[in-house]
Amino acid sequence: MKNEELDSLSVPGWPLPEPYLLELGRVAAVWSTLESFLNVCIGKLAGFNDLADPKPFILVNHASIPQKFDMLSTLCEQLAPQFPNLEGYALVVSQLRSAQKARNRFLHNGIAPNPESGAMEMAEGSARGSLKTGVRAVALADIRRAWVEIHLANIALYKLVLGRNLEPVWSRVSVVAAD
Repeated sequence: MKNEELDSLSVPGWPLPEPYLLELGRVAAVWSTLESFLNVCIGKLAGFNDLADPKPFILVNHASIPQKFDMLSTLCEQLAPQFPNLEGYALVVSQLRSAQKARNRFLHNGIAPNPESGAMEMAEGSARGSLKTGVRAVALADIRRAWVEIHLANIALYKLVLGRNLEPVWSRVSVVAAD
């Protein structure tokens, strides 16, 4: 398809109502910001201070998230005696793991309207050790809670590694909107 054809496509409400698509997109965007920053933090803690140096990107970019959390933990554990600001790393890594679970809940499971009630529902399942399945109602607040958790984990990581307190985006005086 050509760009003009793609630009003219209109699929309102598909595959979900627009407010759900917006919040799911926010989860994905906030997560990708966190993961990119995590990569930078690992590189900085590993001693790569030049952001243009490709070595940390090469070493970290294709690692899994659990591997990245392990790298961050080990680097912080090793560096904490020299840099006491890193001593709280275990709590931050715990926040990161929780944020990952929140992300995975919504980006690895499908949401669909219940044809009888119209309520939004999500089928969930796990096959780790034993089979667990279920269907649960999903409110917009549930999805928002996920991106809030991801954003707060990113702020905690920022403070841990860079030593700077950031306010959550909703507390800042001005938020720049993209057109």
